[in-house]
Amino acid sequence: MVKKSIIGTIVLLVSLGALLRVYLIGSPEVTIVNQSGQHITELTVKLPSNRIVFGSISPESESTIFYSWSQEEGMYEYQVSFSGGSNQNGKCGYVTPYEIGKRLTLIVHADLTVTCHESSKVKPSV
Repeated sequence: MVKKSIIGTIVLLVSLGALLRVYLIGSPEVTIVNQSGQHITELTVKLPSNRIVFGSISPESESTIFYSWSQEEGMYEYQVSFSGGSNQNGKCGYVTPYEIGKRLTLIVHADLTVTCHESSKVKPSV
């Protein structure tokens, strides 16, 4: 009886882990890569339907936040605040509703410019 209960619990946990993995792969995300050499005190990414606020990001590190699939169409807008008091604003990329596996990577460079790269976490089947 105990053995069946343990096996059932293990199967349930493995199933939940697999579902979580599928959810995370499918959920759109924004990743910030701080290559500026400066401490980022806050970085905000505005989407058409909501906004994502990253807190402190140390130099030479990165941070990722997932966002809702339910979005209106439009551009990503960002604002970066650095510990030295300077700010950088801009727009890049394009958001559409229900983008499964979408990844936007914002790279903050040493000259405080920001570049964007859109990609997919989902690999097409061959």
